[in-house]
Amino acid sequence: MSRGYWHEKELADRSETDWIFGGLSQPGIVSIPLAEREQWLPIGEVQNQGEEKYWCATASPINALAALFSYHYAHNMHPENKKWLEDNGYVQNGRVDFSDAFNAILSGTTRQGNSLIAPLQSIHSDGCVPKFRLPQLYTWDETYDPKRISTALKDLGLEFSRRFTVNYERVSEVHVADVLKDDMVGVALYGWSEPINGVYPRTSEPLNHAVLFFKPRYFAFDNYNDEGRVGDFIKQLEPDYDLNDTAYRVFISKEDPNATAKQLSLYQQLIQVLTKIRDIIRGA
Repeated sequence: MSRGYWHEKELADRSETDWIFGGLSQPGIVSIPLAEREQWLPIGEVQNQGEEKYWCATASPINALAALFSYHYAHNMHPENKKWLEDNGYVQNGRVDFSDAFNAILSGTTRQGNSLIAPLQSIHSDGCVPKFRLPQLYTWDETYDPKRISTALKDLGLEFSRRFTVNYERVSEVHVADVLKDDMVGVALYGWSEPINGVYPRTSEPLNHAVLFFKPRYFAFDNYNDEGRVGDFIKQLEPDYDLNDTAYRVFISKEDPNATAKQLSLYQQLIQVLTKIRDIIRGA
């Protein structure tokens, strides 16, 4: 069963300039303590409401960011950015959540799925928009209609990316357990083997799915219900469950409540320069 991870595209999308986790890795400005992570996970949403959407590679980092931003919003987020998120509908019932559809569309998700890295790059460059502004619809064609992304939504995403810098880096499989001490990790694996006493054993089936690991050895937050229990998106895996050789850490590297003012100031300066040039030309 194809769930949306496209391994060949993942290999093709990687670049020598990708950030790699290691001793020089940049710490995020938000880190949820391991003991508290589960309580900050989003409510969850199956990706096959109506037709299958194959957007697990997008949902994994979106779920991570929903948790990080909700935690940051409740703790140390700058008041101006808190108000901006509230005013633009990112905050619902005290939690921040984002549209999967926005970045799934912009990153080129197909019925074969997507790489892990393409949605991350979209999040970095296009930003994120509120889930209610661009929700999952019933059919594939309705959900992925590019006309759903208006100029206003694109501008909102870019404003988000100016206020919050989101970055990502590749994590070797051997470092996944270490990274999970401080951060969550998006991984590719096979979804799913038949659980034994509620735990998913290792399988040799091919990689086809992406999930968010939020606790070591291993607990995953998924976009499918666990064993048919509605609303239960958490799965426990055996420690030797087969993973892709590369996972991804997504993190908030900077927050700037004055980004809009700075952008406007630069724009105003440009207008002033162009106006002076115009006046000089007219007076010549």
